[in-house]
Amino acid sequence: MANDISEAFGIPTKFLKPVSATKFLGLVKEQWLLWLVEKGRCPEELDTDISDSEIEGLLALSNTQTPQPWVRIFIKIKEQSYNLQMLMKPPDFYTVPHTLHGHLDNISQRVYQDMWNTVYSRYGEGKLPTMPHLQGLQNMSSQECVMGGLDVSGFLLGESSIPSIIPVYAVKKSGDCVIVIEKYISHTIHSILAYSPAIVNQSIAKPLFLLYQLLKVMLTFHRQRARIGDLSIHNVLVDSNLWIYKSAVLTKVPTLESQLKLDESCTNMETVTNSRIDMTLLEKIENMEPLQFQHYYNQLSVELGDLPILVDMWVNRKISNFKYLLILNHLAGRRMGDPNHHPVLPWVMDFSGSDTGLRDLTVSKFRLNKGDHQLDLTFQTFSSDHIPHHVPDVLSDITYYVYKARQTPKSTLCRYVRSKWVPNEYPHSMQRMQEWTPDECIPEFFTEVSIFTSIHEDLPDLELPCWCRSAEDFVMRHREVLESDSVSEDLHHWIDLTFGFKLSGSAAVQSKNVNLRLVDNHTTVLNHGVVQLFQEPHPHRIPPATSMKPTAPRLPKNMFVHHSLPELQEESHVDKGQSRVIKGPENDRITLPKMYDPLADLNQLEASYVFSSRTFKQMPKKRDPQVRLILDPVTDSVWRDMQSFACLACEIFLKDQTSFQDSSWSLEDRFSYLCQVYRENPNEIPRCIASLLEEVLYLHNPQPVDDIATRGHLSLFKYPTVSSRGLPPPTPAQILHPFVDLLPFPGYFPQLYECICNLRHKDQEIDQIRWRKINTLEKDKLIKVISREKVTILQHFLEENQGCYGEEGIELVLPYVRELFTREDTAVQAAWSLFNLIGQELGQKETARIFLPYLVRIFNVEQSTPKHMKIYHRLFLVQLLVRLGLNVFIHNFSSLLVEASAGYRDYVLEDLYVDSVFTNIPGSQKDSTTELPPLKEECVSDEESQSYEDTLPVMEGSEDELAEDFPCILEDSPQAEAGSIDDEEDIARLSDASQDEDRTSIHSLAGLIDPAQREEAVSDLEEEDSQSLQFQDDAESPKRSSQTVTGSKGMVRSETDEFARTMSEKSESEVINIKDVATESIKWLSRRLGCVLTAKFLSRNLIRMLTLCYLGDEQLITITDSEKRFNKTSRLVFGDRNAHKVLECLSEISQLYGEQVVLLQYIPSTVDMVALAKKRLTQKGEAGLISALVLMRNLLPLLSDSSLMDTLQETIIKEVLGPTIKLVSSPSHHFPGGSSIRTVICHKLVDVVYVIGLRLGFEQTRNQLTGVVNEFFASFNQVYGQQLIKSESSKSLTDYKQGRGNRGGSSDDYCNIKIDSSTQEYMIGTPVSVTSLDLSHNSWTLRKSHSLAFNMTDDKEDSPESTVKDTEKLKQELADVFNPELAMASYIPFLRIFGNTHMEQFLPNEDLIRQLCSQYDMSVGQTSPDSASEPTSPIEEYIPPQSSQHSLQFSAEVTGNKIEVINTHTDMIRFGPIHRSSRILTLDPDETKCEYKDRHKQRHLKGNWLAYWEHELGLSERDSLFNFKQIRLQSFEGHTSSIRALVALNNENSFISASKDKTVKLWSIKSFGDGNGKCKCQETYKEHKKSIFSIVYLDSVQLVASCDSTVHIWDPFTSEIVRQLDSNGSNQPITAMTALPSPSTMVITATNESMLRYLDLRSAEYAHEFKTSTTSAGLIRSLTCSPDNSWIAIGFSSGLMSLLDQRTGYLIATWKGHEGEILQVKAFDRTTFVSTSFDNTMKIWNSEDLKDACILKGHTEPAHCFTFYRDQVISATTGNKIGVHSSLDSQASFTSTKLRSDTFKGVLTSLAVLPQNRTLLLGADNGSIKLLC
Repeated sequence: MANDISEAFGIPTKFLKPVSATKFLGLVKEQWLLWLVEKGRCPEELDTDISDSEIEGLLALSNTQTPQPWVRIFIKIKEQSYNLQMLMKPPDFYTVPHTLHGHLDNISQRVYQDMWNTVYSRYGEGKLPTMPHLQGLQNMSSQECVMGGLDVSGFLLGESSIPSIIPVYAVKKSGDCVIVIEKYISHTIHSILAYSPAIVNQSIAKPLFLLYQLLKVMLTFHRQRARIGDLSIHNVLVDSNLWIYKSAVLTKVPTLESQLKLDESCTNMETVTNSRIDMTLLEKIENMEPLQFQHYYNQLSVELGDLPILVDMWVNRKISNFKYLLILNHLAGRRMGDPNHHPVLPWVMDFSGSDTGLRDLTVSKFRLNKGDHQLDLTFQTFSSDHIPHHVPDVLSDITYYVYKARQTPKSTLCRYVRSKWVPNEYPHSMQRMQEWTPDECIPEFFTEVSIFTSIHEDLPDLELPCWCRSAEDFVMRHREVLESDSVSEDLHHWIDLTFGFKLSGSAAVQSKNVNLRLVDNHTTVLNHGVVQLFQEPHPHRIPPATSMKPTAPRLPKNMFVHHSLPELQEESHVDKGQSRVIKGPENDRITLPKMYDPLADLNQLEASYVFSSRTFKQMPKKRDPQVRLILDPVTDSVWRDMQSFACLACEIFLKDQTSFQDSSWSLEDRFSYLCQVYRENPNEIPRCIASLLEEVLYLHNPQPVDDIATRGHLSLFKYPTVSSRGLPPPTPAQILHPFVDLLPFPGYFPQLYECICNLRHKDQEIDQIRWRKINTLEKDKLIKVISREKVTILQHFLEENQGCYGEEGIELVLPYVRELFTREDTAVQAAWSLFNLIGQELGQKETARIFLPYLVRIFNVEQSTPKHMKIYHRLFLVQLLVRLGLNVFIHNFSSLLVEASAGYRDYVLEDLYVDSVFTNIPGSQKDSTTELPPLKEECVSDEESQSYEDTLPVMEGSEDELAEDFPCILEDSPQAEAGSIDDEEDIARLSDASQDEDRTSIHSLAGLIDPAQREEAVSDLEEEDSQSLQFQDDAESPKRSSQTVTGSKGMVRSETDEFARTMSEKSESEVINIKDVATESIKWLSRRLGCVLTAKFLSRNLIRMLTLCYLGDEQLITITDSEKRFNKTSRLVFGDRNAHKVLECLSEISQLYGEQVVLLQYIPSTVDMVALAKKRLTQKGEAGLISALVLMRNLLPLLSDSSLMDTLQETIIKEVLGPTIKLVSSPSHHFPGGSSIRTVICHKLVDVVYVIGLRLGFEQTRNQLTGVVNEFFASFNQVYGQQLIKSESSKSLTDYKQGRGNRGGSSDDYCNIKIDSSTQEYMIGTPVSVTSLDLSHNSWTLRKSHSLAFNMTDDKEDSPESTVKDTEKLKQELADVFNPELAMASYIPFLRIFGNTHMEQFLPNEDLIRQLCSQYDMSVGQTSPDSASEPTSPIEEYIPPQSSQHSLQFSAEVTGNKIEVINTHTDMIRFGPIHRSSRILTLDPDETKCEYKDRHKQRHLKGNWLAYWEHELGLSERDSLFNFKQIRLQSFEGHTSSIRALVALNNENSFISASKDKTVKLWSIKSFGDGNGKCKCQETYKEHKKSIFSIVYLDSVQLVASCDSTVHIWDPFTSEIVRQLDSNGSNQPITAMTALPSPSTMVITATNESMLRYLDLRSAEYAHEFKTSTTSAGLIRSLTCSPDNSWIAIGFSSGLMSLLDQRTGYLIATWKGHEGEILQVKAFDRTTFVSTSFDNTMKIWNSEDLKDACILKGHTEPAHCFTFYRDQVISATTGNKIGVHSSLDSQASFTSTKLRSDTFKGVLTSLAVLPQNRTLLLGADNGSIKLLC
């Protein structure tokens, strides 16, 4: 067969691996397959540049990854038994009705027709008048035609629209056969059941969905007039996403004729005789001799049905140990040559001697090697991710390659064992090999002599034991030990460990043999692993001395042991003269052999029969002859298909009982076995398939199944015309019908199947495109478009079925969602469209576990596109906040946002044009751009967004709106009219589907490209939430954003193409990039997170990012700012461009939280950066110097005059400016960046001094900054000092000038500064200018050194040796820095702030500085001779005002060390011709001071808020202890009676409270005032009639349930009631309530009759109820559910406690927990919960061991409320004491704090913690709520 394939397709035989007689697995290259599909013919030859061992590894069935460019294909050889022409599809005249009336009408018609046909055939002419009207089948052309297989040619790649049919690459005739090449699918249902059983064990939906798909496939086959064949777990293929595949090529299609021709000797396994054992079975294994086994192993025809006979043969020593073990390996699915699934044999000795050192076979080799202690450690649970187990595997792939290292190429060993070839690491001898390995042996060590010979020059042959002469001798003697009696005696123990009952259950635990492959939950579909063949202890092998024989055993001769007979011993003392009496043997004792047992044979026989009956359920079967009934062939085929489907369904759900079935079992054998299983234990049949088996297989009343010759039809039995349910015989369409409940398919299955089919259709389209002959660019473009359509398909399914599919249903969708998140071309769209929908169903914990890596990867993409702007927008960020939780968000995404704000995630506009080649795509659609799914918490409508001014007094408190998790309708509310909503937060309405269609599509980029709106959003921060980029509201924008932008006919532009075209028409300042969106999002986050989290996660990272903006030589390149977008500076470098948005964010945060942020965080950070540079001058250190100066220059306008004077001398000058000047002018410090970095630092230093001078005025500038300027200009002396004499000697200066090549020393060379006689203002006569050395750079490259997460720059540090050796180099470096250009750039700005007179008086080297300025001025004049008349420089930036003369007047009134700047008109000194001084730094004094905006002033940090913020800022992340300081931060006033419950939301900026005053209120937490402010609520729910004592909020449905003995379900965003469940009728009064963990939509309520009722908030109805106690335990006071949803703990008023299994309702335990009434019960983790009581105790309970409770000591009064903070317990008592236990164990330390009366008034009644902010919400009996830290 392999030769036929090789001749037909040119595939060498070594690239083919036989799977069966007619099936082969092939290995080809993608290009080869592409040629075959495109050309329709085979390439001339297949490149074979790969070794044989690599081919063997790639063809191993367990191999899951095939490297490029190799592809695996499946080749089938099929007999040409019928016409391969495609049957014409007849018109589908029959449609299954979906209404109940139509269904009943259809059933009645079918039953009537079938009954008529039966009567007519019996009493009429014996011939049916018409064909049977079978549901689900189309019109049949001939009744006599038997249904065969599908036409193969109809499923060639690209011609099939059925996603479940495996596509065919090629079909070729070869003689009487047809060779078909199919796509390779690696898994079958058997793979799941054998190697990944937990996939179906832990879910009902998954196996049901497999059956649902099979019915759909059967329906497809039947409509094509084809049989699907006998379905079994071995021939139904499935991929890793649990999608069913069925091949169109049926190599064996059972027909009536073929079945009648079967050999009559092939009977059922249950009626096999001993003669067959001796003949057929022994013939099968006769070739399994040791020296031939490798050739015949994979072709071994032994079946699982033969296993009972094989066990008996081995027990009775009819086959050898070697053969039997290999047969067990074969039956367990182990494949020869498969590294992951190679056959295993036991290590039987340690090779220390030829007959010594036998191994203990009662324990595993892994246990012998590792020891019990290590196995006990791995069996313990260290974490939630660790799976307790003893043994990882029987034989790993690494061990397999080590065993065969001598015969395996180095390339393979380096790939699988270790990447670096080290021969010494491989065991050198057999003894060392046995000692080293924890795995079992392989058969080659018993048979193959070549395995010891090395093919490597540097790896010696495997050393053999000293007691053997050669490899042949070793193999023979090794095999003799395996067959020895000592090994045979215990070999059954090894079989139990490897294939038997010690693999599962308590036996596995006791023998320390729990295998990881059997307990790892099988989350991955595998086709290899550990298979358990036996469920009972394997019988031992009969010893040769006592083996059962036809005759009785003979007694040995010497059976009389005389010394043991007492009679003879007595006679020995008789006198010698007396005669001795010898008794006959009949009176002697008979001593039997030592191991003789007369019942051994009987016990062995009984054990064998018990083992066989329990394991194989083998019972003889009686057959009754049955008259052959002629059945319509089409009906017969459909019935047989249905019966095989039902058998398959039963085998899936009863996998443990049917695990030993082989693929060769006939349908009759499988059915008979299932009948036997049902008879023995009917209760083992799962309820979900019980109805199916009753109606399709009649297992409750099974009919005897005769052979096919006797019964005369294919189906196992005939169905009655009408079933017991009144239904006609079953068909696939009938079972799929929603009104026929034979299988409990969930209601979402049809939509899910249709969704996945649509996804598969898209995959087929992509495959077709890949095989098309088009250019690569166009091919990639088409694939991207189709791939993005898959996102829309999934989004529609999730939206339409939201809340219907549940936890099991979401697991079926997850693989497809993950695939979209993984693909680069769909990741952004999938995150934008699907994340919120899928996160709502999964809950925060599971969403973070599954999707966090994908989301981080999307943010960290190598090359960004405009689409990535969406994920930085706040509408997506709020989804991350809600679905991942605040803690996960701030720790994983805050740094990514900061990096983006610096521009390091920006897309490059030029790169977009590479992708914007518009391709001709006939009939295709562009990628769908649906808008962001509405998130209730953050649904923002631009038309409805409004601004409100806070008109309330500050002392009364800021009236905060509910933070953005709680938008509400406020347009018509009194609070809105009163302006009680702060204008910086979003107010939005709920959006339903109709509103969403009218809103602007946020998904589109079109809303981001309006420059006017962008400018408004960036510049005008006074507008409502203008920090978010605005979106267009015009009516055309939805169309433009959601539909394809079409150019010429047939040309499709993607959204990115249109965006690139729009952006290309705009200037650089108008282009919106990722950094713009990220900046606005950071500003929004800074308001949302609050002052503490903003300082910890945003401000800190922004300051760190500022340093990284100047890291690297490319960041120091001088650039220009023709559009005046950046702050004015003496020298603008590329780093300033990147730092611009970072500084903007820092400024916004300081505007929001006040000047104290600058004083206590920003300025200390600059000091730290300078101090770090002084300590160690590295690349980061010098970048930190620049960033410190840049930050300081931007902080100065934010400081008030008094704060500036307070910090000027001691901090700014002494700790920042002074050390910086010393560093930059030091001749002994080497800067890694050289002169360029020093130059930039000097220019930034000039900026800082100049801004300070403008702020201080003349007098204070001269007083405060003279020393700084003197020190700065003194640095020039180090370069020019040797030529400098006294400043009075003009001649020396002239000589110096001439020596430097300048013109004569006329007075015009000086900068003549004089006082104008008329205006008395300083004037400068001689023109000065600065040359520009700017270099234009259009692009830059993102480096990892500019990432906060991957900052791995290799810093270079100065060494003392280098400073000595490079003295001349450092002098030259200083000369390059302190040059005429720097003199000009610094002298002129300083002259403006000090005045000419002061400079002449206090600057010692002023003449030198003036001379350098003049020299630079002249050099510029020489390079631009015409510049005086006309400016020619294209890079002039700072154009002064029109007036050529301006006053320099500063007045200040000094009070102590503080100044007040008097409102005096001030202006700047101006120079002569403008252009030559255009590069000199000039600023308007108004630009040096920034007024804080009034709308932010209420949130400025002061008083208690400042103390709290400063304390938290100084804490380390490792400081996890909750430290309660009693600092009051905020008061919430509104309730008039006692607070009964507080619920803080996960966002920690809002909470809900319930009170005795019959109201529930929603609050917003926001810093304002000094801690004495009072805040009013945002929303109030007033529908309760009694005191409210419990409240829960379910994030999954975004609804609140509040209880006052009746439960109210209402929407917190609209205050609208959903339903009120009154306590009348069946609804009993409620005493306690709790919510199930997310993503559940259930709330558990406790009734006054101690019943638990489950309330589904999605449907607002009760679902089911559980009983909580078997005795009268009193009222339920509190209950809690474990985080993993497994148990419920209940506390009663009597002190009793109960533990209930939440999944089954079983009562686990009831016990006396406390002596007094239970106050509160809360779950901590999946095994621990805590309870408090009136008996003054707080106890910790373990759900797995309830006997010994741990008592938390400390409180002397009842703790009526408590909560958890990390692993600590925070509790409160009615005595107003707050207690903190440091841990949940008996060793926990306890601290107690009594609340002060000035901090908290009233009696403490409720408590809630905000863990990220480390604050407490405390409710009092007077109705007030306090926020304390």
